[in-house]
Amino acid sequence: MDGSEDSSCSRGCFPLGSGSRMLENREEELTTVRVQDPRVQNEGSWNSYVDYKIFLHTTSKAFTAKTSCVRRRYREFVWLRRQLQRNAGSV
Repeated sequence: MDGSEDSSCSRGCFPLGSGSRMLENREEELTTVRVQDPRVQNEGSWNSYVDYKIFLHTTSKAFTAKTSCVRRRYREFVWLRRQLQRNAGSV
């Protein structure tokens, strides 16, 4: 994963809104992920591919950046799925 940022991401990121709730006098940590805006890159060439815009917003203290936006290729989702399946027994 190359960490490439899309300049349109800063315009499209969204606030969490009123999704936070109080539980036993503690704020619940929430994470919202949206995958959208598929684009064909290098269309018409032999090395064309589809990538997607991914927005993440969280209230978790584990993240220093509360909002993030990147573009990722489909094959990176396939890689993530395989890793999650492989590690599912150890979670």
